[in-house]
Amino acid sequence: MRRALMKLVLSILRLSILLLASLPVMASDQLADVLVYSVHEAGGEAVVSRLLITPTMLRIDQGKQDDDYILYDKRAETIYSVTPDEQSILVIHPDRAKRQIPGDMKLSIEQLSDVNAPNVGGSKPEHWRMTVNGEICQEAILAPGLMSRSLVLYGDYLTLLANQHFVSLDAIPVEYRAPCEDAVHVFVPTVFLDKGLPIRKWDKGGNQERLVEFSSNQSVSADYFVLPADYQQVPSR
Repeated sequence: MRRALMKLVLSILRLSILLLASLPVMASDQLADVLVYSVHEAGGEAVVSRLLITPTMLRIDQGKQDDDYILYDKRAETIYSVTPDEQSILVIHPDRAKRQIPGDMKLSIEQLSDVNAPNVGGSKPEHWRMTVNGEICQEAILAPGLMSRSLVLYGDYLTLLANQHFVSLDAIPVEYRAPCEDAVHVFVPTVFLDKGLPIRKWDKGGNQERLVEFSSNQSVSADYFVLPADYQQVPSR
């Protein structure tokens, strides 16, 4: 009886091994956090901006496979702007610039107490406003504590991009610059991310962003984070 039981157990083990071996291995999938925004620039139509975020990679696209997209590789501290139509990749590898808020830029961040909205993912939304030289530049509704790990990586990307803007700032004629734009894109690019996940964001120029989807640890194709091998890579200047 005991010998027969052992044979049965061994048979079950062999069958289990065969079944496991026959299951498809999803090696081409990867877990990523997903943020999807509806972005409406003043005077234009709303477009989708999708962020796929892993511990070391960020992809920004419009939710379509063949459109232009951006990849940020944290390990290489490099941003890649991919253009499928031209089969080209602009490689941006800026230095770690020492950006400091100019002495003549009076910047303030304040939290307002006028939010009457339900919790988002267990987080109570907050209303924040950024003012530069007495002018309201940008406002946001934020959800503190949500997607914190992904926001750190996204903030790294924005900081690196700000460094690229900073090194070329002096080459831009004064008449084409504005304190609000300099603050948002160069000197304090993560000012809202540091306080929570943006649910809504708008500025004095009429540009708006609205979060329409967020999720953690979603299975996505690993191909999203691989650069096309046959595209020409062009260093930024």
